[in-house]
Amino acid sequence: MEQPSEKQQDEEEEKEQKQEQEDHQREEPLEEQTEQKKVLEEYIEKKLEENQKSLEREEDKEPPTKDISKILKQKGKSEEIKDIPDNPRYQDSEEDQTLEDLEEEERRLGSTEAEFIEIYQGLKTKLVEEKDTLEENVVHKDEIEEFDEDPLESKEKLEDQVLEKEDNSKEKNTHAKVTHLEDQTNTDVLEREEALKVIEKKKLTEKLEDLAEKAADEDSAGEFSQDSLPEPNGDNTQNEQNAETLKKTPEEQEKSASAPEEDLPNEQVTQFLRHLVTQLWPELGANPELRLNRASAKGDNYLGVVWRLLVGSESKSKPGSLVVKLPPQNRVRRKQFFARPCFLRETAAYEVFLPLADMIQERCEIPMEERFRQHARCFGCRQDEPNECIVLEDLTCDGFSLHSRFSDLPVEHVRQVIRSYAKLHAISLAGKRQFGERMQPLRQLVDIFEQRREDHALGVYFENLKGSALSSLLSPGDDPYRARLEDYFARGTYFELLLPLVSGSNCEPFAVICHGDCWNNNILYKRSERGELEDVRLIDWQLMRYASPVTDLAYFLFTCTSRGFRQQYLKSVLEDYYEELGQQLNRLNEQVEQLLPRPAFDEQVEARFSVGLLLAMMVLPIVTMQGQDVPDLQAISERIEAGATTDLQGAGFLGAGNEANFKRRMREVILDCVDFNFI
Repeated sequence: MEQPSEKQQDEEEEKEQKQEQEDHQREEPLEEQTEQKKVLEEYIEKKLEENQKSLEREEDKEPPTKDISKILKQKGKSEEIKDIPDNPRYQDSEEDQTLEDLEEEERRLGSTEAEFIEIYQGLKTKLVEEKDTLEENVVHKDEIEEFDEDPLESKEKLEDQVLEKEDNSKEKNTHAKVTHLEDQTNTDVLEREEALKVIEKKKLTEKLEDLAEKAADEDSAGEFSQDSLPEPNGDNTQNEQNAETLKKTPEEQEKSASAPEEDLPNEQVTQFLRHLVTQLWPELGANPELRLNRASAKGDNYLGVVWRLLVGSESKSKPGSLVVKLPPQNRVRRKQFFARPCFLRETAAYEVFLPLADMIQERCEIPMEERFRQHARCFGCRQDEPNECIVLEDLTCDGFSLHSRFSDLPVEHVRQVIRSYAKLHAISLAGKRQFGERMQPLRQLVDIFEQRREDHALGVYFENLKGSALSSLLSPGDDPYRARLEDYFARGTYFELLLPLVSGSNCEPFAVICHGDCWNNNILYKRSERGELEDVRLIDWQLMRYASPVTDLAYFLFTCTSRGFRQQYLKSVLEDYYEELGQQLNRLNEQVEQLLPRPAFDEQVEARFSVGLLLAMMVLPIVTMQGQDVPDLQAISERIEAGATTDLQGAGFLGAGNEANFKRRMREVILDCVDFNFI
C-alpha cells in the first residue's frame, strides 16, 4: 500500500485543525448565550426598578446605533476582539481583524441584527408604557401585581426568541448585540441623570412660569375663594354621615347621598392617595384600609372640598391621618370660582416657595424654634387637570384647631400670628439679597385679582360691595365717616382701588411673599392643657401674592379683630411686628435698617393699610355667616355663567342670619380706617 504523501498528511492535519476550530466555535455560542441572558436579565431588572422609583416621564429613545466602530471605541472592545484567535467572524486567516471587517460583517448580518433589535425595542416600549401607567395612575394592588408579572413574561418570551434565533443562525454576532444592549443601558442612565440635573436646576422657574401661563388662560368670574378645616366644638353629625371609604368602587361612591360625586376623589386621585399612603406607612401593605371624613362643613370653603383621610382599621390603632384638598370637579363652578389658578398657586407655595424658605433658613443655621415653620407639611401634589389634589399633614393630630370666628381673638393669639408673619416676610427680604435668581420667579407672581381685572361679572359684584359698606353707616353720628368713605370710593372702581395695593412692583424694594388669605378659617392655634397658646399654623395659600408686607397685616387685623381691640392694641401690635422682623433678619444675616427702615415701614402702613377695608368688604359677609345659611355655590356659578350679575344679597352671602352682624363689623372697620387716617 502506498504511504501517504506529505501533501496528504498536511491536508489531513489541516482538516483536523479546521474540525477543532468548528468544535470550538460551537462551544462559544453557549458561553456567549449564557452571558447574553445574564446581561438581559440585569438590564430588565434595572429597568423595572427605575420604573417603580421614577415618576419623571421618559421619552422613547432611538434604537441602538449600528455603528460598530463607535460602540467598540466607547466600550473599549477593539483590542479584546483582535486577540480572539481563529475566529472567522472577527479575524481573517491572513490579516488582523480590522474595524472595517466588522462593519462589513455587520451589514451582511443586518437582517438578523434588525430582528434582534425589534425584539429588544418591543420590550423597551412595553416597559416605558408600564412606567407611563405608573406615573399617571397609582395602581391598586392587583394592578401592581400585574405590573410585576408582565415584564417577566416578556423577558421569558424574549429569551426564548433569542435562543431560537441563536440556534437557527450560524453567525456569531452575540458580542455585538450585547454591546448594543450595554451601550443603550448606559445611555439611558446618563440621559436620566442629566435630565434630573436640569429639572433640579429649573424647578423653581418652571413651576411659576407654568402657574402664570395657565392662570392667565382661565376664563373667570365669581367670588373670592376660601378653604378651611372644621371649627372646634362643632356639630359632628354631618362628618359622621359623610364618612366614605376609598375601598368603595366609583359607582358606589357616586350613589352615596352624603357626598356628591363631584366632591369625592376621582379614580386617578384615589390611586394617587393609595400609593402615597403605602409610601408613608409601608407596614400597612400594598392595599391599606382608607376612609374619608369631611374635614370642613359644606360651604366653609369655596375652592373645593377638604377631606380627612383616615389610615388604618377602626378596630385597631390608626397609624395616622392626612388632609386632602380637592378643587371642585364641576366645570362651571371651577370656572366661576377661579379654582384651577388658585389651586396652582397653592401648589407653587408648597412645592416652590416654602421649600425655598426652609433652605434659606437652613443655610443661615437658624435654630428650629426660631424659624418660620408655621405651615403644614405637604406630602404630595397633583397638578394635572382635573386630578388636582394637595395632601397635607393633619394638624389636628398635633392639637391644632380653629378659633371660633364668632368670638374675639385673645391678644396673645393676635401677637403670635403677627410675629409669624414677620418671620415669613423676613425670608423674602433676605432671600432677594442672598438668592436673587431663585427668588425672581416668585417676584413675578401676578395677583389673582389682577388676573380677573377684565371679568365684567366680578367687577359688577365688587362695585355692589361699595353700597353694602355704605349701608352699614346708619346713625346720624356716622355722617362724617360716610362722607370720607364716599370720597374714597369716588377715586375709582373697586378694581382700581384694590389692584395697586396688592401689587409688589410698585412698592419695591419692600415687597415680600405674602400668605395672602389671612382670615380666621386659615389660621390654626395650638393650646396647652392649661389653655396657653403654644403655636400657630397658616394654612390655605391659594391667594399667595408678592406685595407689601402690610397687606397680610391689614387683612388679618380688619377681618379677625374687633374695633375695641384695634383701638387699644393696633400700634403696639405693629411694634411687635417690626421688632420681630428685625430679629429674624438678624438671624438671616441681614439688617432691618437696610432692607426695611422704620420710616419706610410707617409709610407702607399709612399708604396701604386701606387694603384691609377692601378685603374686609369681601370677607366679612362670609365670616359672619352661620353654617346653615351658606348659599348653594353651584347655583351661584350657574347664574353667573348664564350672564346674571348680582350683589351680596343676590348671591346669598348676606341675609337675615348675618346682616346685623355684618353691618356692625363693617361699620367698625370703616370707623377705624377713618380714625387711623387710612382712607
